[in-house]
Amino acid sequence: MKKKFRFINIFLCFLTIASCETNELEDEVTIPDTLTSYFLGNEEDKVTNSRGGIVMMGGNRENDEAMKWFLDRSNGGDILILRASGSDGYQTYLFEELGFVVNSVETIVFHDQTTSEYVKNKIDKAEAIWFAGGNQKKYLDYWKGNYIQEALQRAINRGVVIGGTSAGMAILGEYIWDGEKIQTDFLRLSYMQNIITDTHYDSRNRISRHLEFISTIEGKGIAAEDYTAICIYPDGETFVYGDDTEDDYAYFIQEDLSYNKIKGSSNGTFALDLNQW
Repeated sequence: MKKKFRFINIFLCFLTIASCETNELEDEVTIPDTLTSYFLGNEEDKVTNSRGGIVMMGGNRENDEAMKWFLDRSNGGDILILRASGSDGYQTYLFEELGFVVNSVETIVFHDQTTSEYVKNKIDKAEAIWFAGGNQKKYLDYWKGNYIQEALQRAINRGVVIGGTSAGMAILGEYIWDGEKIQTDFLRLSYMQNIITDTHYDSRNRISRHLEFISTIEGKGIAAEDYTAICIYPDGETFVYGDDTEDDYAYFIQEDLSYNKIKGSSNGTFALDLNQW
């Protein structure tokens, strides 16, 4: 009997060690050549209760006050930036320069489609996700209809704060202009259904085309000028951030093409309650 018990104990110890080694291998997913990662902070995952919300920026330079709002909503968690061009420009800006303590900031740059589990793992552990500017068609080509879209939707459903600028804002509405045609069936965010967004509204004279998009989808539109940010709380209250000394506007456009034009401010100008819009 003693030999039998000794054999069982040795066998259980072997299973425990094997299980630990398997978990370590699962955590150490190799980054493929299709991705580049830049990382700052604590490599150990920190789980916090993200307070949710949406940030949309019209492009060019980020609005610092809106980015502080974004970081604050993460509740000190892990920040993930996804992009298909550029490099590590957000790293020190978000981790050090804005004065908020977060666990980590990681930028993942996509060079092509990927089947790597690395991205899914990072999305699943993020408390805040930011889509950089660039080319929204690449984002749809790389992410739509695959496991990355599924992981992003899971993150949205569990309440992470999410946002984007320029091309990153373009993919947040139900309808998306990809540079060639209008697409749909990507992400589903609260208050963004039946909406198409547009960016660089004044500097690239995009008002006319946006009105055409809205007429085509028979829906609504949200747009922002350069340096302008729109922050949406989970309850639908919406604020516009901009430079107090500049005319930085956001636009909320109805199906009949009537609109509210809201000037942003450093403290955030109340725009509207999207539940009533």
